Amino acid sequence: MTYRKPSKKRRAKTRRHKRWTWARVRNTILTILFLVLLWRLVSPGTFSSVISWIGFSSETSTGQYDGIDVSKHNGKIDWKKVANNKRIQFVYIKATEGKSLCDHRYNRNIKEAHKEGLKVGSYHFFTSRRSAKEQFENFRKRVDKRQQDLLPMIDVEEKGNRGCNREQLQESLREMMELMKAEYGKYPLIYSGHDFYNKYLAPEFNKHYLFLARYGGEKPYIKGGGKWNIWQYSETGHIEGIKGKVDLNRFASGTTLRDISY
Repeated sequence: MTYRKPSKKRRAKTRRHKRWTWARVRNTILTILFLVLLWRLVSPGTFSSVISWIGFSSETSTGQYDGIDVSKHNGKIDWKKVANNKRIQFVYIKATEGKSLCDHRYNRNIKEAHKEGLKVGSYHFFTSRRSAKEQFENFRKRVDKRQQDLLPMIDVEEKGNRGCNREQLQESLREMMELMKAEYGKYPLIYSGHDFYNKYLAPEFNKHYLFLARYGGEKPYIKGGGKWNIWQYSETGHIEGIKGKVDLNRFASGTTLRDISY
């Protein structure tokens, strides 16, 4: 067969095709690098929302979680669907706040969660505007210790405690923890924001079980030495049975469900 040298027009077309192909490869690599960077910069929960939006399963993109915490803000929960998620080892449910407030979904939530076989505990939202004794009485009246699988928990954060100095806050919290221990048999967990805890409560409360919120991918650390036990790493998770966003929590290495259970 006689060989014919390709025309200039055909050679130019081939070169354009090669350039176009390499441009696609380069753009694909840049896109992958951008997504990896995005993963590093945003919280796992935020990333999961993006993944869910573009059509992937949100549950597979929220990282390793061991439990959730809920309140009235999560709306009406389908606990049967939640219980089908075998990754969820524990659930903390808001019971009370301050001197007299009770989460209006608490009784239904704890009843339905128990019915589906979930391990549940109750928490109180602490405020320095009310005395420790008043807040304890509010919690005690609403939270039946016979219904608790998990140790009680006190939620102490900036909201509800603005304007309170460090010494006053610690004294009031310590009093409520002693009252809870006398009633429920063990000290409660302390939930707090990572920065708030280190500023107002560390290191005096480091010996207790600590449940700390810190978003953005970095694990909590404890000022003055000590160990956190549960990390709330996302406030934008998605769980089947709960509409909208939900807090996702994971155990620290060495902490298990047994440690926070009765």
